[in-house]
Amino acid sequence: MASKVQARHDLNDDALGKYLQQHLPDLSLPIVSTKIGYGQSNPTYFVDDAKKQRYILRKKPSGTIISPVAHQVDREYRVLQALGTVEGFPVPRVYCLCMDDKIIGTAFYVMQYVEGRILKDPDLSELAPADRRAAWFSVISTLAWLHSIDPDAIGLSSYGKKTNFYARHCTTFSRIESQQAQVKDISTGKPLGRAHPSFDEITAYIRANLPSERAGIIHGDYKFDNIVLHPTEPRVIAVLDWELSTIGHPLMDCVYVTGPYWNRYSKAGLGKPRDDQGGEAYDDEKRAQSGMPEMGDLLDEYTKRAGWDPRGDRWEVAKVFHLMRGGTISHGIQARTISGQASSEFSHIYFENTRSLEAALEMVRSLKEEEGPKSNL
Repeated sequence: MASKVQARHDLNDDALGKYLQQHLPDLSLPIVSTKIGYGQSNPTYFVDDAKKQRYILRKKPSGTIISPVAHQVDREYRVLQALGTVEGFPVPRVYCLCMDDKIIGTAFYVMQYVEGRILKDPDLSELAPADRRAAWFSVISTLAWLHSIDPDAIGLSSYGKKTNFYARHCTTFSRIESQQAQVKDISTGKPLGRAHPSFDEITAYIRANLPSERAGIIHGDYKFDNIVLHPTEPRVIAVLDWELSTIGHPLMDCVYVTGPYWNRYSKAGLGKPRDDQGGEAYDDEKRAQSGMPEMGDLLDEYTKRAGWDPRGDRWEVAKVFHLMRGGTISHGIQARTISGQASSEFSHIYFENTRSLEAALEMVRSLKEEEGPKSNL
């Protein structure tokens, strides 16, 4: 392409370069920023300087923010900075946080670029079958390590509340879903509408069947495509995308990361699996051949390292919450898209994920049937 086409997500590289030079002494101007991938929430960029040194920038999206609790890049910066004090814990180094909208239009932070592999396919097709088991165990061990870190010891005592996680988040997601439902299409003026007609039934069931109290640092979006593996070895060298992190119930991360084993919507004709949805590689009859460990073995490893077994604490209810949460987040992507604020031209690939709410409703009604008359007490 002969010239750069000005796009909605281009940055002011001149202003950014002058700012970064104050915080990165080795930076050599001019810089060039390039938007990365299809990230839906906080747009992410490569920043390359004149000496080919590479950094990563994450920023708030432009325009009006639908929910005041979303896109808090300062929280991402804070948790990365804190976890960076834990010797050996795999997070990128952070360099600076800028809350001044005048530099590039929104708040942003800059962090280390970690050279490695990010696997977009949950079936791990980019890995040799012989490496998949080791990669999975590295991922689950890293999660157990995260959940074992005392937030108070690294300055994160105020990073989130330590009680009532699931109840509070049902309230939060109900409020967010309601806000999103009112968002109007910039072309037609028509409101988006509810994420699912039975959304309230789903959240009511979770509230009535809450897991027991437990708290730790949780990632909130812990899966392979937010993890950097070593360039040649099947082990974790960096965990990325901490936007949804907080102090919360570690059960949520455990359910999320094992999603490819139980969250199998590809079987319902939704096409290639994404994110937490596994494909044929996780089928009972194909796991051994594909190199996938058993989910039970992974959770045994987690239990050994974390000192707590998540399977004994409302595991099925936590799955319902996971599906509700994912559907609400996808509903938000739709809201940002129709309002003109989506951070990617590929937002449509997420729209089918709102069907996770239908699966959540099926699970709720199945669980109610198993409980029998007790569910009405």
